[in-house]
Amino acid sequence: MENEGKLQQNITLVQAIAFCVAQVIGTGIFLKPTPVLQSAGSTGMALLMWVLAGVITMCTALTIAELASYNPSVGGMTAYITQYNGKRIGFLSGWFFAILNDPGTLAANSIATATFLSAIIPMNDWQLRVCAFLIILLLCLSQMFSVQGTMQTQLVGSFIQATPLVAVIIAGLIMGGAPHDINFSLIGDPDSPGVSLGLALLSAMWVYDGWQATANLGEEMANPKRDFPRAIFASLTFLTVLFVMFNLVGFNLMPIDEALTTDNFGASISTALFGNVGNFIMALLMMACSLFTMNAEVVQATRDILYQARHNNIPGSKWIRHIHPKYNTPMNAIITQGTLSILLMLTGTFESISLLIIFFTWIFTIIALFDVFKLRRQNKLQRTFSVPLYPIIPLIGLVGAAFMLISSISSDPGRFVIGIIVLAIGLPVYYFCHKVLYKGEEDATAD
Repeated sequence: MENEGKLQQNITLVQAIAFCVAQVIGTGIFLKPTPVLQSAGSTGMALLMWVLAGVITMCTALTIAELASYNPSVGGMTAYITQYNGKRIGFLSGWFFAILNDPGTLAANSIATATFLSAIIPMNDWQLRVCAFLIILLLCLSQMFSVQGTMQTQLVGSFIQATPLVAVIIAGLIMGGAPHDINFSLIGDPDSPGVSLGLALLSAMWVYDGWQATANLGEEMANPKRDFPRAIFASLTFLTVLFVMFNLVGFNLMPIDEALTTDNFGASISTALFGNVGNFIMALLMMACSLFTMNAEVVQATRDILYQARHNNIPGSKWIRHIHPKYNTPMNAIITQGTLSILLMLTGTFESISLLIIFFTWIFTIIALFDVFKLRRQNKLQRTFSVPLYPIIPLIGLVGAAFMLISSISSDPGRFVIGIIVLAIGLPVYYFCHKVLYKGEEDATAD
């Protein structure tokens, strides 16, 4: 295409770390500690679940980082799955991430962000949806003119998200009143109603989700083969410590009965430290966390669909994959994902899609993890990063991912079957594009 721009390789290590931190610190850390505690059966066991979830996430991410070292790509995990498992399986991964997961997640989080704002500025249902529409629109507009501007926004956002959490932890350790007993016995009562360590781990793992988006920066990082594993290790180490300490402070400040029943763990901590103004502070923080998480999600969504368009996997591929010649941004991909997200948000379809997401996130993660073992056996490709303690760390990641998948399916097998059908609907689109729409044309890949 004439007047075609190009994605620039100028994202630094610090920006990649900030991107990952801002993507992961959503609202889950404020809302999930109570379900984790309820399922764990004791505060000590709950803390162990947060540590274990962090370790499993780290092992999974470092294993994926080895895949990224072979060929960093704008497509992230979909690119690795395509390269090592064939175009059809790769397409299903891309169909899930680019067409279902990304716009569905953006739509859901736009409603969540608007809901947090409504705690400060009351809104009815239609006003809430107008607010969600404006949030998606403004985030997409902000990314159309500068990738570096987006990365700098995420850098600032990571500080806005993490600094109050760190401040609450420090204040809780220094200013907290008489500490409440924390059961470090790690035993709990296995006969207590609702105790399920599997469910506790599942809830904690959900909070760590989002690191995968960092893989989509591969083509735009200044030195991806060196910096991607460093960014993953630094950000997830920081986040694990942050999440564990946030829970520890909460258990220290709140009576166990309150910690087990509160609807908003973060607000309860803030109220215990700062009084009634704590609720207002936490509402602002949760809104900011949701907003900056969405900003990272727009980046991931546009790179996912850009990769699909480069491979002629979707109608309109030639237009979607265009890079703006002046701004060097995937402007058309941003417009596409913004439009899909708004449609899902306005129709409410995102609610059904959101319930399907967890199944296929872990299916495709498992496929990617197996690829590392496959490539190690072949030993044909040169890698610049090797996951340490191989095969122990990849096996931990694989077992953790399998646990997440099995737990998700067993909790709702009917919805899993529906998800398979929804995923399979993508195959006619694939064959239409390759057998009819773009028959005989080569992929416009940059990978």
